[in-house]
Amino acid sequence: MRHWRHVRALADAGHDVTVITSKVLHTTREAPSEFAGRSTVRRIEDGIEVLRTYSSSGYGNDARSRAANHLSFSTYALPAALRARRPDVVVASSPPLTVGVLGALVSGLRRTRFILEVRDLWPESALATGLLTNPRAIALMDRMANYCYSRADRVIALTEGIRDGVISAGVAPNAVRLITNGIDPPDTPITPEVVELPVGPDAFVAMFVGQHGTYSSLFTVLDAAALLADDPSIHIALVGDGDRKPELVAQAAARDLQNVSFAGPIPKRDVPSWLDRADACLLTYQDAPLFRGAMPNKLFDYMGAGRPILAAVPDGEAAHAVRSAGCGIVTPAEDAEALANAIRQLAADRPAATAMGAAGVAYVHLHHNRRDLAERFVSVVESVLA
Repeated sequence: MRHWRHVRALADAGHDVTVITSKVLHTTREAPSEFAGRSTVRRIEDGIEVLRTYSSSGYGNDARSRAANHLSFSTYALPAALRARRPDVVVASSPPLTVGVLGALVSGLRRTRFILEVRDLWPESALATGLLTNPRAIALMDRMANYCYSRADRVIALTEGIRDGVISAGVAPNAVRLITNGIDPPDTPITPEVVELPVGPDAFVAMFVGQHGTYSSLFTVLDAAALLADDPSIHIALVGDGDRKPELVAQAAARDLQNVSFAGPIPKRDVPSWLDRADACLLTYQDAPLFRGAMPNKLFDYMGAGRPILAAVPDGEAAHAVRSAGCGIVTPAEDAEALANAIRQLAADRPAATAMGAAGVAYVHLHHNRRDLAERFVSVVESVLA
């Protein structure tokens, strides 16, 4: 959604845009049958030229299959980029780092300007979560990141923490621009569908929607649920997928946490319907310095849905946003007792929860409107062409 908004804004500003992306759909992790037998498919989508290239399908949450997907995409996207019309500027979004390297390489070969968008710091994030431990792999990824930074005329950072990270890596401060995630303008109509949960209509539902990864610290949520087991009016819903989900499901069953339910991954378009069933939204992170700079897209989805946010996060950007908006309760990261108490507090005061949700809506539309953010992106692109 973010990238298509930016692409659409460039086209609306009069620029010719070519998008190079994978044939594999992220929602199904498979390529549609209509693309079979062709390494690259050219289509016009919403008036934009889109080149969809081969990448391995059926990837899971393991590092090996994801690496195969990333590398195969770059292998086929490179010749597609070199055959396309010569651009004035190449924009690449990382992670994965392989796409950043691809963009830097293509801009060098085509002798064009290069803009790198950094949505997460790598290898720093992988190190913080323990996903990357091999010294050679760490060194390789560090060199890849530095190559991208050295080639970029501008770096777009998703958060202030990412901005500080790329500056610490040697990028000139005046070359870095901050463009956060956001939500659609309030005039974009959304009609939520009814979502069924194994609870009564009056139950207070605290919901998490997103990746069930190590960094999400969802075991803290299970610990909080255990502390809330004496109150049958409170229910925890965990929606999504991730490498830790099987273990989370198994642990919830072993602990007989009947106040916890799980749902599989949902398309982005269905997120509003699920959040419409929530009474509060959960935002949790590990207690690690890197995550002080985290501002995940779910934070803006939660605000836009008008639901109060229970943020069990390190004291950083996300905590500051929730406090500034007055849209929820911030508790220390990985503190299950504090999180359980915050859930009880909101469940006991529905009017206060409703007021917090309304404050979040007002804040996010004022400060994180996707239309305004897309216009900022256009300005960054045009600044390297001036």
